[in-house]
Amino acid sequence: MEIKKRNFFKFKKKRTKKKFKIYFYNGWNNSLIICLQFNSSDSIDNLFIKRYFPQIFNKEKIFIITSGKSKFHSNKKTLDLNKLDAISIFLDNFNYNFKCKKNTQLFIVSSQNFRIKKCKSIYFNFVKDIKVIDIWGGQCISRCYTGVDLNLVLFDLKSGFKFSDKGHKNEQVTWLISGSMNFYCNNFKSRLTKKNVVHIGAFHKHGGVSNGAQGFDAFFPKRKEKRYNYKNKFIRF
Repeated sequence: MEIKKRNFFKFKKKRTKKKFKIYFYNGWNNSLIICLQFNSSDSIDNLFIKRYFPQIFNKEKIFIITSGKSKFHSNKKTLDLNKLDAISIFLDNFNYNFKCKKNTQLFIVSSQNFRIKKCKSIYFNFVKDIKVIDIWGGQCISRCYTGVDLNLVLFDLKSGFKFSDKGHKNEQVTWLISGSMNFYCNNFKSRLTKKNVVHIGAFHKHGGVSNGAQGFDAFFPKRKEKRYNYKNKFIRF
């Protein structure tokens, strides 16, 4: 995909298993967004990454629960995960698994371009553990996770909120987990929902009007601006 290309899209189905469905999207910076929908209780582990997405094995990746419940277990840590709990894992050379309940949705965000980093895993909750930042004048509540090589921002947009961005060099993928918004990217317009996602090209103007929405912006590589680079105290293991 050319670096300046932008598009609205739906996640591609990689495989449907009896207990969960796998969807994904690859961006122009070798970014990768994975969505797992659990139809009944089941689990994934470090070998799941190696089997289905080997390009991000031993790469920085963030697992986010956006609905439902899961239990994370490893020889280092056991955690009960609920909505907006997240775990960032850099190395897959230890045994871990996510045991997800029925109707759980789990996202994984990473990139093939990331270098192997020997960092500890990180646990946090987007709402409880990340400082709120006001990027758009009070109508948009943002919480930015600053990783080693990427930013992942949770946003809550009030209904009627309007914004316009002149664009930036970073690849950006934006998807919603609730609500909707009318979105434009250059001269293209579409309605964003949980099923319709936008991929923004380099230096492309974008913006829109919220109908009340919550979702994520993923940036590759991470943004260098100060407002996107907060150091928060997380649990490391």
